[in-house]
Amino acid sequence: MLTLEKGVKLLQESGAKITSQRVAIMKSLEGRTDHPSAEQIFLELKPDYPTLSIATVYSTTQLLASASVIRILSIDDKKIYFDPVTSPHGHFMCRRCKRIVDVPIDFECIDAAVAHADISSVTNAELFLYGLCTDCGD
Repeated sequence: MLTLEKGVKLLQESGAKITSQRVAIMKSLEGRTDHPSAEQIFLELKPDYPTLSIATVYSTTQLLASASVIRILSIDDKKIYFDPVTSPHGHFMCRRCKRIVDVPIDFECIDAAVAHADISSVTNAELFLYGLCTDCGD
């Protein structure tokens, strides 16, 4: 999970400048469970950081994702979302309200499926589920 200290350390190690905008982006992601989009982060921070650009949000989150401090979710073909929880889990997106929630994964089922397939090793996996959440369901 993203912490401000971990994010600042990452930026310093990469030689990136520690700016108030980058710190604000990391603070906005710290402890979140709602999987915000770049646009959402931008709109939340813009009133307090009038010179913030959407490009800064994207570049900072890309830097954090490259170091596995956050995950970039491509669950929607129109937007990119960010997840500060990097431990293995899946995601569900409601087709109506677009809410994204974490979904636990049964790794025994995955291991069994891989064992029965012609697969040497798995290095990465994404689980995206789609449907209606309980608030939007019939």
